[in-house]
Amino acid sequence: MDLLFKSSSTFASLSLKDLLEARDLFHYHLMNKKNVVATAVGLYRIRHEDPWPSREEPDPGPRSKTNSKRTLSNSEVRPYSWPCVLVFVSKWEYEEELAKDNASDVVPKTLYLPDGRSVPVCVIEAQRVTSGKSKPISPNLLLARNLLSPGSILVNDDGQGMTRFGTAGPIVTSGERYYVLTNRHVSGEAGTKIKALQGNRQSVVGVTARTGLSRVPFKDVYPAFSSHNQSLQVDIGLVDIDSVTQWKAQTLGLGEIGPILDLYDNSFTLKLVTMKVVGFGGVSGKIRGEIHGLFYRYRSLGGSEYISDFLIGPETNNKGTDRHAEALMVHHGDSGTLLYIEHQDEHQHGRRQPKNGAPPIYYPFAMLWGKEEFNQQGGRISSHPYALATALSPALNHLNLELVTDLNAEQRYIWGWVGHYAIGRALILPTDLLSSSHLKSLIDKNIDLLSLTPDDALDNDPRVLEKGDDQPHFVPLADVPDNVWKSNVNFSFEDGGDGAKHRKPGPGSRGQDDNPNHFADLDLPYGGQSFLELNKDQPNKYLNPKVWMDYFAQLKPKFDAWDDALGHKRSNHWGALPFRVHQLFDIMVSAAKKSDEALFICAGGVLIHYVGDACQPLHTSYLSQGDPDDLIDRPRSAGKKMRADGVHSGYEDDMIAFGYQSKDLANNLQARIQQLAELDAEKIDPIASGFDASRAIIDLVAATQAEISPRDIVDKWVALIGRSKSEKKELMWDDFGDRTVTCMARGTRYLAAIWQAAWGVGRGDDNIGDGTEVTEKALMDLYNNPEVVPSVALNVYADAQSDDWSAIKRSTAAHLS
Repeated sequence: MDLLFKSSSTFASLSLKDLLEARDLFHYHLMNKKNVVATAVGLYRIRHEDPWPSREEPDPGPRSKTNSKRTLSNSEVRPYSWPCVLVFVSKWEYEEELAKDNASDVVPKTLYLPDGRSVPVCVIEAQRVTSGKSKPISPNLLLARNLLSPGSILVNDDGQGMTRFGTAGPIVTSGERYYVLTNRHVSGEAGTKIKALQGNRQSVVGVTARTGLSRVPFKDVYPAFSSHNQSLQVDIGLVDIDSVTQWKAQTLGLGEIGPILDLYDNSFTLKLVTMKVVGFGGVSGKIRGEIHGLFYRYRSLGGSEYISDFLIGPETNNKGTDRHAEALMVHHGDSGTLLYIEHQDEHQHGRRQPKNGAPPIYYPFAMLWGKEEFNQQGGRISSHPYALATALSPALNHLNLELVTDLNAEQRYIWGWVGHYAIGRALILPTDLLSSSHLKSLIDKNIDLLSLTPDDALDNDPRVLEKGDDQPHFVPLADVPDNVWKSNVNFSFEDGGDGAKHRKPGPGSRGQDDNPNHFADLDLPYGGQSFLELNKDQPNKYLNPKVWMDYFAQLKPKFDAWDDALGHKRSNHWGALPFRVHQLFDIMVSAAKKSDEALFICAGGVLIHYVGDACQPLHTSYLSQGDPDDLIDRPRSAGKKMRADGVHSGYEDDMIAFGYQSKDLANNLQARIQQLAELDAEKIDPIASGFDASRAIIDLVAATQAEISPRDIVDKWVALIGRSKSEKKELMWDDFGDRTVTCMARGTRYLAAIWQAAWGVGRGDDNIGDGTEVTEKALMDLYNNPEVVPSVALNVYADAQSDDWSAIKRSTAAHLS
């Protein structure tokens, strides 16, 4: 009679509550079995090799009578799988072997409850890996430079002597304040300053709040479920954010977001098992997986059992008989990732959708807080991680917080590269300055390598590393100095032996070597006059690296005092922008003389970036990030910040992107270039040497600051405090947009003049002619080589203005401190 009712169809009537009651009743019995390391509840996993039911064989048994081992990688949940308790063992041993030593170590196939209910047991071999192998991890580098969001990388530098990286989770509110959630082991103690990586910047975005959750009694969260001495691992930390205008609530790269899944003891269901999970981790980028188990008991300590709401593993491909699972991509640094259930609703928006025609909806439901690594197939292939996650709705309920889904929903993500590419794309337009038809032909053939046209959505910014691809990609030359050479833009993460995440420079990165070449704080006094005026009026005396070093040395006490007031690590402020242009001019001349069109294009292409910096008012001012003499208290942490905090990106990124998308910046730039050609005041002095090119850059900087005073930009930004991001960028454009177009047009003309001058001095017409289309590989080989167009510090540039600076060598021993 007993056998009559023991079938999978009978087990199918079991509820989640039944499974948890059985697991709780028998947990200590199971955990004392040999090799048992963890338990969970879910649906029975069937080996890939086992046959499917058929009309002839509706209830097929295992293909192998010896019952070969079952692992997470060689088994799957099928549509007819039945509810069960999952028992994880560190080593698979067959019943006959166990019975020989101690029959009590055999894990029972069924658990019998006192009232007669029977609950099946599914045994799975899961060999834990205690420490993952150190390996480089390529982050998804398509991160917005203007907005932070779930998936942004958070940084805690106060992690007991080491830097902790984590991922920003959802935006929530108490009704009075806004917070971003992450894991508590990332956010640290209350009052800790939390930074975020945003484009090429790392800035403080808030402070760890006092409120948070670590572990809570299981019965307090799920009172209807059976529980004895069980603790639920929640691991929720809150970051009290400084400015809500910096954040967008929507996760990058996802479609329509549905409401939060309201999960509690009476709504939790076994239907969650096998549901598709999507998230965006700060390190791994797009994460895809599926739910493999519920209420995973992963540890016992001090008489208490620790439980995670979800065990998430690889996503199973269910196409026909080709059923396989891709490895789940989660790594250290993804802690805090907001996870979504991906669901395709046949009756979406109130109407039936055609099959496979409705786009999926993403329902926020959990936060990733940890991982377990299991050897696959008995350790014969590499280990794979499984994510541990906590349900979001119970955590928010305990913290009395609400999920925010519409914060800055109207804002578009942008990447801060538009200005450089717009100037580079316009290089061919100043026809009055590009007198050589051969040079025009060479530029025309290689314009797509020099720059690109930003698309309407501003989402075609190329990156050195793309998610899932370890091979470096080509970046148009106009943004190589930022996108490739700067280590705070081009980097990846790798796991260290200490369990922490370590930053690894990406392909072609030059660390901090090139940073001083992008700026020059020229508007401070030197001998009773601004240093910019002295360089413009008396270039033969002041436009010299030695004089510049003396200028910065005299200013060092002032810079140190500003750094101290802001709590910054003291750093050098020895900008070298015009000298970088001098060096590149000489390299272009040398390349033309040697008929080396690839090097000519490479040096001239990166020159676009530096000339673009020279016609941005804040790049040549000590006010570049705000007024360092006008400080205010940080709103929720110790220390000071500039009142105009955020002005640089607000002007250079947000306002320029607004102009490109809403004010026809590209066409206005083209028209303005032609208008300036007709003005006597815009004539450019002849350029015949690298020194002349650096002098031209000083003239460009002076004209730029005369057009738009850096002080005016800073004062306007301060006046807009309290306005929304969308209001700020439009109001900034109203004041500075048209004049910014003029600055960019003037910069484009100076760029064309320097190109033509270098071509002429190097006899490009004779030595290169019309040229050819250079290959991406040839250019990558050049700009990824630090010995080519080497990035050097101010004190490495030659003293003599007439020297050939193309011969300057990279010097790792001459960096300034």
